[in-house]
Amino acid sequence: MVEEFLSRQRAMYAGGSTEAVAQMLADCVVWHVPGTSPIAGDHVGREEVLAYFRARRELAGGEMRVVKHATAAHDEALVQLADGTAALGGGEPVTWRTAGVYRVEAGKIAEAWLIPLELAEFERAWRQTRRDVFSYVQRVRPKECSPTGFLGHPRLLEFFEAAFIECWRARYGALHEMLGTHRQLVVTDVNVHHLDGVATDDELRIDVALDRLDEVSVRVHYDALVRGMPVAEGTVRYVCLDTSTGRPTALPTSARRAGNRR
Repeated sequence: MVEEFLSRQRAMYAGGSTEAVAQMLADCVVWHVPGTSPIAGDHVGREEVLAYFRARRELAGGEMRVVKHATAAHDEALVQLADGTAALGGGEPVTWRTAGVYRVEAGKIAEAWLIPLELAEFERAWRQTRRDVFSYVQRVRPKECSPTGFLGHPRLLEFFEAAFIECWRARYGALHEMLGTHRQLVVTDVNVHHLDGVATDDELRIDVALDRLDEVSVRVHYDALVRGMPVAEGTVRYVCLDTSTGRPTALPTSARRAGNRR
């Protein structure tokens, strides 16, 4: 069954329909992709996983070639070693090597893990597909730094959020007006990698990319630079909550439409 699914998936990535693939996915399927590239994250549910497939194919220029090398299986899961090749970001074709792990439940693909054999190379390849980057620049003031004169982790996250708000404003209008009084965005996942120190009076540039926007959440990637050199990178997931119940709720239709046009 997994072999049939993978055969259909290869045809889909080569430009075929997603319908044949959709028939073999469980309603609550989960697709795990590591790293911080535009395709990374946990994609949950059939529609979100199909959107991930379509986005990956689009980022690959409409066609991606997958070559299977070997498989191993037992009663619950199958592992496949395969190479992927595509012209990512409109450049020369690149190749990456992965192991895919697939779990079956009730005759459907219930969960899958994409495991790059060289994660750094995989990240470099897929990061070049990031597009519509918005740059936000702010000079670091003494009061924003610790007594040592450097910008600390909590303050950096405040800079990230300010950059996100200005990115959304520039692209689609004021975020608070779009959300209204009964919705708010809250941070649920943060992954920040500090590469160098940011000191008082440094001009900090933050490049913002809206990597993913689904029904209830927004996944944002940040690259922070000083004098053109990387000082930090991070990924933050914001979830839309209903302020009266504290539970996840759908983003306004206007926000989802705006995000899907990016």
